[in-house]
Amino acid sequence: MSLQPWDVKTDDSRLADIVETFIVFCEDEVSEPTYLRTFTVPGKVRVNVIENQKQHWINLNNTINECLKTELIEPVDGGYRMKLGNTTHVWSVYDRDMESEVVDDTVTNNDLTFTTAIQSAKTIGINVAWSNDVFELWLLLHFEPVPTGQRLHRSYVYERLTAIFKGLPNQTPEMLQITTKEKFYYKDSFKKGKNFIPFVLPLLTPERRSFALKNAQELEATYSHTTFFHHRNPCTTVHHLVNSLLRYA
Repeated sequence: MSLQPWDVKTDDSRLADIVETFIVFCEDEVSEPTYLRTFTVPGKVRVNVIENQKQHWINLNNTINECLKTELIEPVDGGYRMKLGNTTHVWSVYDRDMESEVVDDTVTNNDLTFTTAIQSAKTIGINVAWSNDVFELWLLLHFEPVPTGQRLHRSYVYERLTAIFKGLPNQTPEMLQITTKEKFYYKDSFKKGKNFIPFVLPLLTPERRSFALKNAQELEATYSHTTFFHHRNPCTTVHHLVNSLLRYA
């Protein structure tokens, strides 16, 4: 019987005891899972990605349900907690996805579900790599820092990535066929698997990754621990997941 992505048991050699296993529940089906799979290192790090798990509470609920099935989580005091002694790294990856580009201080249902899902995950012991407003903020930080002091809708991130990819030097003829189109837009062209793998992944070099880690850390540090998660914009905590993966690789 073939293993499912969330399975952590292997065989009698107990490979799971010597290989660090990450189970990552991703919001989308292309960028996040494709990127995170690149951190797999045979014999050292195993990255099991579960795709299309949606955002906020839906993602967290799916994570909890699967962890209950595999006995990584147990009921405790009327709630749920990760089992003591568990060595599997469980991560939930999702975005805020603001409803509107109009920014004000009105607290929406989207804000509440984003913030309370993060709080609940921390209580249970599930790691969350969240992005406010979108995962591609993490990718953008490989190329440049982002301005602070104002909340940024994901349209800003996509527009900056569009401009950056248009201006990249030494593009292959195949890539130029995409980036020189009159209506080229990063989201439309490079969130697709057939283009993300050959054209985006190769640009996320270790040098650029180090730059992104520095940018993300500095960005997160601009917020107080008392700031609501939905108000920490722009911000991403994907660098915590990446650092954890690199620690074992």
